[in-house]
Amino acid sequence: MKIKNTFLGVVLFFMCTSTLSAIPFKISEANYQTMIEKSIVSTGNNARMKKVLAKIRRGEKVNVAAIGGSVTEGAGPANFTDGYAYQFFRALKAKYAPGDGKNLFFNNAGLSGTGSLLGIVRYQHDVVEVGDVPDLLIVEFAVNDNGDVICQRTFEAIIREALTANPDCAVIALYCIASYGNTAEQKKPVADFYSLPQINMLPVVKEAIANKVFTNEQYLTDYAHPTFEGHQFMCDCLMGLVDKLDKAKADAPVSVPEKCFKEPAFFGMKRIYPDNKDSNVLISAGDFNETDRSCQTLKKTNTSDFPQNLKKKMDAKSENLPFKMELTCKSLIFVYKVQASGSAEKFGKAEVYVDGRKVATYDGGKAGGWNNCEPNLIIDERTAAKHTVLVKMAPGSEKLGFTIVTMGYTK
Repeated sequence: MKIKNTFLGVVLFFMCTSTLSAIPFKISEANYQTMIEKSIVSTGNNARMKKVLAKIRRGEKVNVAAIGGSVTEGAGPANFTDGYAYQFFRALKAKYAPGDGKNLFFNNAGLSGTGSLLGIVRYQHDVVEVGDVPDLLIVEFAVNDNGDVICQRTFEAIIREALTANPDCAVIALYCIASYGNTAEQKKPVADFYSLPQINMLPVVKEAIANKVFTNEQYLTDYAHPTFEGHQFMCDCLMGLVDKLDKAKADAPVSVPEKCFKEPAFFGMKRIYPDNKDSNVLISAGDFNETDRSCQTLKKTNTSDFPQNLKKKMDAKSENLPFKMELTCKSLIFVYKVQASGSAEKFGKAEVYVDGRKVATYDGGKAGGWNNCEPNLIIDERTAAKHTVLVKMAPGSEKLGFTIVTMGYTK
């Protein structure tokens, strides 16, 4: 009996030390659990998550998706599949799914530089069409968005798209941290309006660094991208939230609010493609009739997320034929590419006109570019009207390049 007890004690010791060594930053388990609890700023309504967990446990098909920027895509660790979203999916499957978890499917729609404005243009294709209507969706835009109301409105539109397509979708609002902070304060009222569970990494990480629990360098690889351990902490916070919702007394289900928190101008966003098949959109490409093969690349596929685009051909004829589009809309988001510094092809400035009025000049060759997308709202009205959009190279840029990456509109 003594030998048996000794053996059991050794096994338990190694189990405990193994558990503790799995905790990042060499924090005690008790302190780590306290930090996880502090990251949960709201549990929202738990009815949707409970339904999803019940489906998982029954072995039914469940679609898990995440949309956000580079942190969601997996930037920071040596392997992008060690990003928090991938870690979370593996942990969710291991803890709640029966057998090998083959009933769970994951679609990571993270893309470097994506904020809510670009996110709403990407959502239908990159989340729904590439994957499926999600049952569980993580929305992460807190470090790529600025604090203006447009980002708040597009953040809401993404949430509303998910909940309208599937009223039982368990949406989690995740607020990451960067050296400059995040926009959780702007997003929380929207998430509260839709009764969403929310995680905010900013206060708990700032407190831990201030108290020397870990250093900034241990959590972040640079200004915004977590280390492997930082991503693990984010995953554990998400799993802690799911566990808390799972164990709590069931809330009464809530329906999707009939009215929006702001105005519904961005809800129902449709993406515009060069091979336009939308009868509401008429396109004359002009000199913008080539395809740019160097637009942003997804880590998960190593292929462009925008393979269909409108590139102005280099050294075009002096006529400088503009891109022209006619459509009926109440909002229009225009996305262009900023050429990577040092590229052989030189990009220039393009002028954008709406109904004959110049609304902006965009520089596709400005310093600091990395083939990244720059989304801009060029039409923003409460009611739909017919508009004509014209894009032409600015004086001095006639022989330079420019790429219209994509556009999105609502009626």
